[in-house]
Amino acid sequence: MEIASGLIKLKQGSESKVEEWRDTMTSRIDEALATLEHEGVEIESWFRINIEGQDYLLWYMRAESIKRAFEVSQTFKHPIDKYHYELMESITAPDGVTIAQPFYDPKLCK
Repeated sequence: MEIASGLIKLKQGSESKVEEWRDTMTSRIDEALATLEHEGVEIESWFRINIEGQDYLLWYMRAESIKRAFEVSQTFKHPIDKYHYELMESITAPDGVTIAQPFYDPKLCK
């Protein structure tokens, strides 16, 4: 099992699109879960945070293979993947993606 996380700096004024994304993913939950299964993802979580007045999305993923999960999602086998990538592109600030270095996960230490 592998882990990955990142921070996405949001464009100013993208709040309604962020809400739309969450609501769409929730309303299409069966498709979202099918896509995670197809990608080999065990956990995918998103957090909304504000740091000194700047909005961000923080994501966390645990998957059999992070590389494979991203490769599979970019084939757009599931229409929700295309929606997700297009919307994320529209709300992400220029140079707004920071990938975190995995540091510690007790379940992966065994």
